[in-house]
Amino acid sequence: MALLALPMTQTSAPAGPAEAQELQWSSFDGAKFPYLRWLPEGGAGAAVVCLHGLSGAASDYEQLGERLSADGHAVYAYELRGQGNDPKKSRIGDIRKREHWFADLDSFVEHVREHHPEAPLFLYGESLGSLILMHGFELLQEENRSAVRGLIYGSPAVALPGGLGPFKRLCVNLLIRFCPGIKVSLKRLAGDHSAQVTGEGEVDHWEQMEQTPHAVTHWSFRLLGTIEDMIKNSTQAAAPIEKPLLVLYPGKDVFTTPAQVEAFYDELRSKDKSKRLFADSHHLLFYDDEREDLFKLVRQWVGKRAK
Repeated sequence: MALLALPMTQTSAPAGPAEAQELQWSSFDGAKFPYLRWLPEGGAGAAVVCLHGLSGAASDYEQLGERLSADGHAVYAYELRGQGNDPKKSRIGDIRKREHWFADLDSFVEHVREHHPEAPLFLYGESLGSLILMHGFELLQEENRSAVRGLIYGSPAVALPGGLGPFKRLCVNLLIRFCPGIKVSLKRLAGDHSAQVTGEGEVDHWEQMEQTPHAVTHWSFRLLGTIEDMIKNSTQAAAPIEKPLLVLYPGKDVFTTPAQVEAFYDELRSKDKSKRLFADSHHLLFYDDEREDLFKLVRQWVGKRAK
């Protein structure tokens, strides 16, 4: 279904954007993680839970949080386990089990629902975050799953880029199996190829990652193997989800091509699904030249389905 431009109606003058509040929550195992939230004035028309990508952070959603809160919605973004803002340093760059990501999502959704018990819920995942939504949605508690009004996949990582070569692939597979906790530079593993992820200048992906305070330069073979398996099985995991879906994907992604995303989209069984190609954008859609079009589209999509 093609997504048309929808007029935004307002009953009063729009509120200004909310400032981010930094808080902390406890997950299923008692581990504490930081999160950011942007709250509207008065009650929330909807609550949007956001998951960032690999080596990303909750702050990646700042611009979206400001815009959606101005529309009367609450936005929550938490720091993923094993990523750069994980308070437990020994976990950074690793994930013991993928189920920990799914259980964290379930715990956080429950936390948000305690603050907004009547608000319809939306889930927004970027890149790795979208994979966690695809694989973890059916594992949510029934009450949490029922509260979800729709899911958004941004720059979904649904296919792998060019291969490593047979010898390197064999070595990596052996290390994943026998030395899962050893960490490796992803830049080195990828062969030090440049990878532009925004349209602002000639910013290379590795340079972009290294410039952020939450950058993670080394990842365990266990985590890399987990993500690879989630990518390979992304279509199988996402296809049965019947909630409304919005897929946002760039035309110049260094990881997944538009054709691969479109093939994934065709397999989704939701009766209310929409997609939008940002042809001139790269992987980090929030930081590219077409971001205002993206924010407008998300605001319209959430606003329509929150009613």
